[in-house]
Amino acid sequence: MELVGISEIAELASTTRSAVSNWVVRDPSFPTPLASLACGQIWDKDDVEGWLVKNSHLTEGKMNTTENLQVGHLYTHDYICQAFGGDAKSGTYLPQKQQTILCGCFTKTMNPGAPECILVGRGPKIIAKAEKLAVQGGVIPVFLKIDTNQWQYEGKYELVKFSKNPEDFESKAIAADRSDVVGALFFRRSAI
Repeated sequence: MELVGISEIAELASTTRSAVSNWVVRDPSFPTPLASLACGQIWDKDDVEGWLVKNSHLTEGKMNTTENLQVGHLYTHDYICQAFGGDAKSGTYLPQKQQTILCGCFTKTMNPGAPECILVGRGPKIIAKAEKLAVQGGVIPVFLKIDTNQWQYEGKYELVKFSKNPEDFESKAIAADRSDVVGALFFRRSAI
């Protein structure tokens, strides 16, 4: 039997210690610790790995392909960026590698129409990402933020268009109480 603590679990799941602490406290399905020591709680590694697999909190080494993503399952932003090869530190809504947008990571608070409509703010880097995706086109995997560092996989979505015409997004920006919107990305679920 191999024992693990919060730090080892965070490393296994490619997440933070605070995210693991949240699972321990808030998720009744998280394995019961074997013991609580002065240094903290400890678990059987096999029990924790089983829970991580069941709840889609896997490390890059446990995932052979992005095709293993399951609609409705939760993933950390670090995990998403490891799986696709993007930069987890930038916290961007459209992670990219070199000149390719790899996936979309959106919030419902900023984008109530997500994943079908993503409001684009006026920041130069934000606009540049939207324009890059518009040129690239095609299908990307989409994730919606559920909680701190918890992103639900929604499936693959095809970019329909990027519009800077206020008639296309003005009502959506008002509904989101956003005054910074200069464009919108429109998606539809892909059949692929």
